[in-house]
Amino acid sequence: MKKRLSLFVTTLATLFITLTASAQGEWKWAHYWTGGDGSYGDYYNKIINTAFDDEGNIYVYGTMGGNAVFDGQTLQFVNNAEVLNRNERSILLAKFDILGNMLWYKVVKNSGTWSVPKWMEVRNNQIHISGDTGLDYVDWNWNNVWLYFLDTLITGSQVHLTPVENRHPPFQTGRWTFFTTLDTDGEVIGSHFVESFSRERILQGNEYIRYESSLCSYSGHVPTPIHTDFQGNTYIFTPIWYKGSEDDSLTIVVDGDSNKTYNLFLPGNVPNDNYVAHITNAILYKFSSSGELLFAKLLVNHTDGIASSYNLTGDSINKYFNVYYKGMSFDENDNMYLTGYVQLAECIVGQGGELHDYPVHVWWDSTHHVTINDISSADACNFVIKYDTDGNVVWCNQLYSRGNPSISSSYAHGLWNNVIEKNDSLYIIGTGSYAVGGDALIYFDNEENYLQRFQPVKSDIGFFVGYDAISGQYINHGIVPAAQAVMGKCPAVISNRLFAYSNVDGQSRMMSQWSTDGHFISSELLLASEPLGDGSIVANENGDLLLSCQATSPVNFGNNVSVSCPSGHSNAVFALYHNPEFTQPFVPDDSVGIDEYYQNREREIYLYPNPTDGHTTVCGYMYSYRSIELLDLQGRKLATLLDSPDGKSLPEIDLSPYPSGTYLVKINFERGVSVVRKVVRR
Repeated sequence: MKKRLSLFVTTLATLFITLTASAQGEWKWAHYWTGGDGSYGDYYNKIINTAFDDEGNIYVYGTMGGNAVFDGQTLQFVNNAEVLNRNERSILLAKFDILGNMLWYKVVKNSGTWSVPKWMEVRNNQIHISGDTGLDYVDWNWNNVWLYFLDTLITGSQVHLTPVENRHPPFQTGRWTFFTTLDTDGEVIGSHFVESFSRERILQGNEYIRYESSLCSYSGHVPTPIHTDFQGNTYIFTPIWYKGSEDDSLTIVVDGDSNKTYNLFLPGNVPNDNYVAHITNAILYKFSSSGELLFAKLLVNHTDGIASSYNLTGDSINKYFNVYYKGMSFDENDNMYLTGYVQLAECIVGQGGELHDYPVHVWWDSTHHVTINDISSADACNFVIKYDTDGNVVWCNQLYSRGNPSISSSYAHGLWNNVIEKNDSLYIIGTGSYAVGGDALIYFDNEENYLQRFQPVKSDIGFFVGYDAISGQYINHGIVPAAQAVMGKCPAVISNRLFAYSNVDGQSRMMSQWSTDGHFISSELLLASEPLGDGSIVANENGDLLLSCQATSPVNFGNNVSVSCPSGHSNAVFALYHNPEFTQPFVPDDSVGIDEYYQNREREIYLYPNPTDGHTTVCGYMYSYRSIELLDLQGRKLATLLDSPDGKSLPEIDLSPYPSGTYLVKINFERGVSVVRKVVRR
């Protein structure tokens, strides 16, 4: 049996305990930017992702609003103040040294429409970014239409004077996805611009009227990850939501080049005239270094088990489902690992959900699939898939849940987020929850590898899970040691240490650390006068952690490191934490305070209800234990109440056969210690 540790906290007081990994660790610096929020406040100023290069320099990629400021100082744009002031969502790419000094920044900003960042990575001393932008194609006052693209100003008037057949991105009206490579000095090495025309499209003169005009335009808030391999090939994964007959093509045009125009005849998502189906699939694209489309593959190949009444007219393969991306990572050989979840449409009992013919199978190709066993997992069936460089599925796995949400006491819900590959292992972070007092279950691979319960009330359980990157088999998992823990976006790994950002109880934000074999090491509380938003962590081998998040007010990180974010606005925040001990592997026997941590958690175990009319439940931090015994007040054993309980539910003990009085309940743990609690039988 694989050894696992899951560490729990049940009382609100323990939510705010800060367990410090080492006195040597400290926050070094923090920065923020903000700008006019417009009507989409929480989205204008936001960090999409961050990265280190080999020299320890830092790159930050995100969105900003108009009149943007950095640490309270106005961001400057030479000879073009309007670029700064126009309040449309725009893109900011910036580089910092390890001391936090800004070295340069680049902007993609538009006068008439959004520019949306999607992804960034730094590899082989090059920066790779993707996004969604363009020039408005409506014929209006062209003197007021422009695009500021990475130091190049493009006006609508100069584009409008060019014949349509001679227009090429970025000197072209309409929207498109760009993926651009820059060197570490911020100079553009090359760009490609990809247009995606919906299957249902109209020609007006020589212009397309676009229902979908870029690969990434499914949502302005969905990161669309990219990856560029050592051969210069670029992978893009994006959701797709389109309409029209599958006999019509989805047309991809690269760089406005007729020799790089591709018609994709794809099944799926065909509504009738009166109803637009909210159904999504996703596509994995691979482009060569010259911008040629090497392949485009649907994420979901086909399904079975969905009732025939949910088929869509004119759709030959795909049935009624939604699929969502959550994370993507690559190994050194450019194999891709993708996480996300599948949602069956109308899966609620009484609203058509009972019509699904469980088990439902969602197939990635002809041999690999996920299984939705019952309605409990129909709302979010989480998956992880490994692809090779040709886009073929190597293996897949999933997060299972068993239960029935129509019965309040039988419900389990899990949702995992991003994934990172490190040293032939995968680490995924996620959040699970159980209904009060039910028998539902969340598990990995099989029911021997379950996500433990630990409270008598409904609570979110933050966790990470490890998989073997070669075989796809489950290895272990660990949880956040606090109730109501919701995980952030990205985990980070240094040596055998795993780090993640978590939201606890809807208020406190913590940076948690485990060893990769599941041992909890520490949590650090991030203080703020107002809650911090969703965040992520990246790390390097020098012991540096870069936290990024959103905030709506000033933030104090500790040891005199803070940011004075203006209240009432969205603020993109990032801060550097350094600990030289992170460069060394974590060894549990030599860790600081691990025994004290165990002892503190053991002291928090309690019985509820107490006094009791007969039945009571053991609550609190319950890692692996051997047995539960009943003793009299002299310590004499009266009975073994539970022997080697499975831990899938809170251990309930029955005192109804015993006379009224006071007893002792002794809990014997596998680590060789015991906890004794008094209980009163009425």
